[in-house]
Amino acid sequence: MKKLFFTIVAALVNTAMTFAQSSVLATLSHDGEISTYYGATALKQAHAAAQHGDVITLSSGSFQAVDITKALTIRGAGMQTDSIANIYPSVVVGAFYINVADTLEQHLTVEGIYFDNNAVTVYNKLKNATFVKSRFFSFASIYGSTHGYGYMVNLAFIHCKIANDFNNSNGSNSVSFVNSVIMNPTVGSIDFTNNSFEFTNCVIRWNTKSPSDVSFYAIYKNCILSTDANSSTGCLPSSNMIYNSLGIASVDMFKNFRSSGNNMFYKASNLSDMFKSWNGTFTDKENFELKEDAKTTYPGDDGKELGIYGGNLPFTPNPTNPKITKFNVASKSTADGKLSVDIEVKAAE
Repeated sequence: MKKLFFTIVAALVNTAMTFAQSSVLATLSHDGEISTYYGATALKQAHAAAQHGDVITLSSGSFQAVDITKALTIRGAGMQTDSIANIYPSVVVGAFYINVADTLEQHLTVEGIYFDNNAVTVYNKLKNATFVKSRFFSFASIYGSTHGYGYMVNLAFIHCKIANDFNNSNGSNSVSFVNSVIMNPTVGSIDFTNNSFEFTNCVIRWNTKSPSDVSFYAIYKNCILSTDANSSTGCLPSSNMIYNSLGIASVDMFKNFRSSGNNMFYKASNLSDMFKSWNGTFTDKENFELKEDAKTTYPGDDGKELGIYGGNLPFTPNPTNPKITKFNVASKSTADGKLSVDIEVKAAE
């Protein structure tokens, strides 16, 4: 891993002094020019100034949420703390909506951000958006005509964690999850026949709502699925397809499926049979690691372990983009009225 260091010497402007002393910042890249914004409102300021296709980069620290209405790349320092790698999260605080026109040539990309315990809501049709290495509490599409019925078309979640629920209320959606953790995927609708959801090397948990209650079309490959349902309503609907996945429940989650091969699906009764520490409740400290024997007892179709650390893209929370890891401002300006600002940028591995 490389580190790049550079020093920005900026002219001291009295009206900007308060912002410069702040510990967090956002940069906006537009047509090769970079603008810098400081403080908790830095993300809001950068979004207001941005145009479709621009890149916003956040340092570690907390930022006020902003409603996203532009097709941007928004990247942070990470979604969780890694003191060994010297990575500390970019935290976005507050609920917000995403309303990016699906007719745009550019598309929304979000990476390396911890979104706090508030809802992210999709208005109208969100198309071809990608969310990478980010933690969400609730991610949902809106149901109602006031803001436009929410649709998720060709969305991808890669190395993400959804802590509380993923809720789709409408039909004609297509979403893929790769090496991610999803709690309560209530993705059915009155007309779910046109929905298409794909889960690859994921950990999925239904709690108060069982799979049958949220019937939808989905494909699971090399996944671990669990529910606390204790009746036949805890079984996956036959509209789903299962490949080398494990169901953990007190009932047979796969009873609606006819086995066509020994490795199409596996069954276990307790989470403790598989996981080192996960007990079914989401916490940010949980890493969803499997026990050593579980990695080989239930192999994926590629011979690797099931869940988020298997497959071709094993989970890691650290972003792939360069990250702003340190931002220090001199306490005093120089004799000629300039202020020294040191920014440390850590390049991706």
